Amino acid sequence: MWSQTNQSVAAAASAITADLCGQLIGASAAPNVNLNEVLHACRRQIAQLPTSALGQVEMLQPDLINDENMLQFLWAEGFNATNAAKKMARYWDHRYKLFGKEKFMLPITLKGALKDDSVALSRGYVQLLPSTDSAGRAVLFIDWSCHEPSLGYTEDSLVRVFWYMVHCAIEEPSVLQHGIVMIIYPQEARLDQFDHSLWNAVANSLYDVLPVRWRSTHVIHPNRFFSIIHPVFMSSLPQNVQDRVIVHQGTKMKILANLLRYCLPWESIPTEIGGCIQLDFEEWLADRVLKEDSGSSRPPISNITSSLLSAALGRGDCDGAMPRDVLVQFMANGSLPPAVAPALMERNTQQLVPFLPPISASLEDTTPFLPPISAVGDKEGDKEPASAKSGRIIIKSGRKSDPRMDRAMQAKLDDPSMSLLNALKCGGFVFPALDESCTPQHAVVDADNVKITQRKNQLLRRIRMVKKKHHSN
Repeated sequence: MWSQTNQSVAAAASAITADLCGQLIGASAAPNVNLNEVLHACRRQIAQLPTSALGQVEMLQPDLINDENMLQFLWAEGFNATNAAKKMARYWDHRYKLFGKEKFMLPITLKGALKDDSVALSRGYVQLLPSTDSAGRAVLFIDWSCHEPSLGYTEDSLVRVFWYMVHCAIEEPSVLQHGIVMIIYPQEARLDQFDHSLWNAVANSLYDVLPVRWRSTHVIHPNRFFSIIHPVFMSSLPQNVQDRVIVHQGTKMKILANLLRYCLPWESIPTEIGGCIQLDFEEWLADRVLKEDSGSSRPPISNITSSLLSAALGRGDCDGAMPRDVLVQFMANGSLPPAVAPALMERNTQQLVPFLPPISASLEDTTPFLPPISAVGDKEGDKEPASAKSGRIIIKSGRKSDPRMDRAMQAKLDDPSMSLLNALKCGGFVFPALDESCTPQHAVVDADNVKITQRKNQLLRRIRMVKKKHHSN
């Protein structure tokens, strides 16, 4: 009994180490199973579950419980059909409570189930970074200072936005295999922006409900309020969740060195925490609208299966294709060739590296080489851009900002006492229904059919970014 307990503890510690360091072991590495049998087993388990929202979905919209959907939960639960079925039931129960009877079966898109969450969405509280970390995991970035309860959106609305970002992340097939990492940035948050209930809802969704493997959470540059509320937040979470939450404190270089040990190099993290990704949430939303309107946000099931297995085999090219002979056999009988699966498992197990704890000693002799964080030209006459001279990789769109918003921002900066509405008007925005007494202000839209609340949020965000850049200089 004692030996079994020790083995269980050791296995749990190994799983946590693997998750933190971006390694794949056991069922995470590759589906060494007969896929058809597991899918059938999952359907049998679903049929035996008590009546729930999942049963209602099966009756009204059975296409939502297809093989692709079940594969997501199977990957999340290591191809354990029983656990996958239970997680599906929890998912649809939570989805029903979160989105409501009218919207819970709508697609989780900007114009679908998120159509009434524009205010919470526009805050940019949670953002999906444009690239994965060096272990292939999707990275969600949460800036607590973007949560503004006074704007009137509900906690559920912000949780729906979080769900949307996770669903965007798992559109990339490899994320089903590698999982998700969260980065939380609380440095500029006020005490009233640390919402315990919201944190619990987000943590529970990611750990116990959504069809994705949550690997770790990194808290970067905690402020003085964080030390007060962090023990309260953590006490409500299971121990194996607490063990995957890492707080990084110290100098910028020390934190960058720590993150590098967890497969989060500087080119994969935002500028807010010392990285090189310049986030442009408005542009990301515009791209998402185009992507969803074109119907290209979700690849077919065969492409997902092919990409996942190609990534595991290490034989796929950049577009996710896998060797034809392997794919044909897999799609024919739902299982990997006998000669492939053992080698696959061995290959992934051999890649496991020892766990490296966060750096706590002086970094004078141990800091790995990192490119300059904010190097610029030495002379005013330098023609070469700072990004080229410093070696920084700037991920930024060429899409120009709205000149009206630029003028509105300048007007507000020139006269801080000016209201946001007057600043927007000075910039050139027109709100035709603003003077109609029967129209509440929060429902007013401009000539481009964008809500006034969203325009105000955009202006506030632009002003905050300018002030942040000014203070950093």
